[in-house]
Amino acid sequence: MISGDLQKAAEVLVNVLLKTQKGETFVITADTAVDASVIEVIGRAAFAAGAKPLVALIPTPGGVSLAADPDIQVEGLSGMISKADVWVELNVKWLLYSTPFYNAKKANPKLRHMCLTGTNADTLIRCVGKVNYPAMRRFSEILRERIKEAHNVRMVSQDGDEITFVNVPDRPVSCKLGDASVPGTHLFVGQIGWTPMLESVNGTISLDGSVAPDIGLIESPVKIEVKDGCIISMSGGEEAKRYEMWLKSFGHPQMLRISHAGIGFHPGAKLIGDILLDQRVWGSTTWGFGSIGAGMLPPDGVYAPSHSDTVSLNTDIDLELYLIEMMKYNRKQFLERWEGSPLVIKRYEILYSIIRDELGVEL
Repeated sequence: MISGDLQKAAEVLVNVLLKTQKGETFVITADTAVDASVIEVIGRAAFAAGAKPLVALIPTPGGVSLAADPDIQVEGLSGMISKADVWVELNVKWLLYSTPFYNAKKANPKLRHMCLTGTNADTLIRCVGKVNYPAMRRFSEILRERIKEAHNVRMVSQDGDEITFVNVPDRPVSCKLGDASVPGTHLFVGQIGWTPMLESVNGTISLDGSVAPDIGLIESPVKIEVKDGCIISMSGGEEAKRYEMWLKSFGHPQMLRISHAGIGFHPGAKLIGDILLDQRVWGSTTWGFGSIGAGMLPPDGVYAPSHSDTVSLNTDIDLELYLIEMMKYNRKQFLERWEGSPLVIKRYEILYSIIRDELGVEL
């Protein structure tokens, strides 16, 4: 039985975000680990919009991205997606940056790709159906500009572990604003990601959220020592050992190198072990390792046989002027810390009003 909230969320995805048109070919890909109700409700919404839905359900592969290739029908998936107007990807073991992904992007530059890897019914409702998109867009755009303005960045964990790096002024800062009606790859709103000057990344990344793929939620903190953008050591419990073994199993140096950093700020996101959602938990930080897409590092990105994303929940971020402190402290605490800097306070009053009044997040 499909609930009214789930039906509404699917309609928002199909009609508001993707702006699906009558007669369009609407491809849904999923693996056998996907919530079947989500496949059905999106397919029905696409049909109701006048599109021609087509579902490709495949056995869950052993890897993600290019590492999924040995277990999937590369030629068949490539052909199907290449002919689509819209592609909604639900695969738990994602096809993003796989050979079918690259083939489809090359053959069909007009493709609208919505990557919702691992999305279940609850996630679709909270993170698509119940979102104040105008407020999220305004907040995202302001936050993106603050990140672009920052040169030196420092992230400090609750344990005092510190990672520092330098931003590159003209490098893209990826920020999904909820409009998937234009060609390209799109994701949930609520995250900003960027690739810093890779060789400038030094220090310790302290993970206490989740790791994807294969690990999921972290029970014991994982500490990653980074020098000049490369992992030099990893410590922690069994999860740290498993993660290090997985990265090294590819035998490729880029799998041990930084790909990107990120900040999450979706009011509906919860830490559940689904990386697409975990990366968007309010106030979280993300570090990626392995392949780098061309959109993050033009013109060609950086090749690696796979990609991994990691999430930290308890990290303070210093963008030269502690511009993200507002996501960690309530408004009174923030004003007390910055009472001697009226310029900082003035610039962030608008963000506080959006967070409180429109996104419904109490700080």
